[in-house]
Amino acid sequence: MTTYHAIQRTRERANLNERSSIRFIQNAVRRGKGAEYFGSKERNYLLRQEAKNGMRAILYNNYCFIIGNDNICITMFPTPRFAKAQYDGKRAIRNIKKYMRLYDLFENEDLEYVC
Repeated sequence: MTTYHAIQRTRERANLNERSSIRFIQNAVRRGKGAEYFGSKERNYLLRQEAKNGMRAILYNNYCFIIGNDNICITMFPTPRFAKAQYDGKRAIRNIKKYMRLYDLFENEDLEYVC
């Protein structure tokens, strides 16, 4: 579930349409990671957001989501550069160059990719 404000902020800040915004928020609530999953910088950032807003803060896809009671998303905003969430295995990587850079695969092999 989400609020109209969260949908509007997602449309504005992530440049998505309304349907994609709702799906993005639902994925964030399900797959987002809280303070307990991160190191000191990210953990401190999320704990400050939780103290400031009085609600749970999670990171998902380089955005911070403020989650209220009953898993209702209140708002979202981009995270600072130091608080970037890594891939958690749930998101498909479709760009093969990006995949190779992240996982250092196929370094010396000459492979052709058909898109």
